[in-house]
Amino acid sequence: MSSISILSADEIFEQWLRHCAVSDRRPISEEDADAYRYIWSTWKRFLDGERVKACAPSVHWADVTAPFVLNFLHSGIGSRKTGADVSAITKRRYWRVLDRIYAFAVEKGILLNNPASSLSEQEKPPKENPLGAILSPRVWNRCIQMLDEPIGPEVAQHEIAVRNRALLRVLFELGLTPAELRGLLVQAFVDKVGQQDASIKVDGESYTRVRELLISERTRVGIVEWLRVKATSPAHAASEILFSGKTGKVLTDEQLLNLVRAFLLKACASVDEAPPLRLGPQIVRNTLLVRLLHEGVHQDEVVVRAGLKNAKGLLHLRQHLPDGPRLKLAGATRHKDNEAVEPELRPLSCA
Repeated sequence: MSSISILSADEIFEQWLRHCAVSDRRPISEEDADAYRYIWSTWKRFLDGERVKACAPSVHWADVTAPFVLNFLHSGIGSRKTGADVSAITKRRYWRVLDRIYAFAVEKGILLNNPASSLSEQEKPPKENPLGAILSPRVWNRCIQMLDEPIGPEVAQHEIAVRNRALLRVLFELGLTPAELRGLLVQAFVDKVGQQDASIKVDGESYTRVRELLISERTRVGIVEWLRVKATSPAHAASEILFSGKTGKVLTDEQLLNLVRAFLLKACASVDEAPPLRLGPQIVRNTLLVRLLHEGVHQDEVVVRAGLKNAKGLLHLRQHLPDGPRLKLAGATRHKDNEAVEPELRPLSCA
């Protein structure tokens, strides 16, 4: 089929996006759609001849071959950090988007072959490791020490610093998912003045449940201090979001990632330890869940604390567990794949 008579690169992308929105798969969020557009626009620039080393004739999206895709993966993706290499994870995500869109074009009869899937297995960027990464004990302990250190007067004057301290304490204490942490509302914080049973109510993200998690006095004080600062800030006062961004809106995934990443890098540097490959909220959550299992907390309670449906949601952490908890986890997942762990109607203590 002649590329002249078929859809443009923009048209095929928008058709694919609409298809995904109504398919049986999980609908693409607006945030994900923006990320996919960025990847596709990078691909379009490469098609138009914008190469890293030299210009080349433009190529229609429907005329590309597997070697062209491979060339794009090697030289067409630029790192957002000057001088940094593009990670295998990033290359895999770019390749995956191309593979999905071209597979859609084949399914619709627009193309005969998918050039992205035509790469050999050795040429395709490797899959991400499904086993969850965790922080070392030294880095984890250093993070807790840093959070317990008093804030200096000069730092306390910066509202974002106060917010970040409270946010990080909640993350390290409760191990919420990035979406749960970003979406917390002010009303989720339950503070019974004079009693040591302050808590945060969390709407489950991946499994429908609301769980109430008790927080320590240090974390309660941190949130109270942030709410005091928040109430006097024109940018934050009117926002119902607990840890609102500078404009009062929900923090983006990237903003949260950068915040946590900077904190973890500082902790790693202070103990002279190389940082893990992945640094973000998820590695903090993974580490907390593993620590709870190591400490003997029953896996069903860990499941409930984490907002998971059942123990199957912990399998990606099994490599970090000793034989006892690991084997118990494996046994539970064999028998309870479809059975949900139901929480008791009581607040769950903090870690």
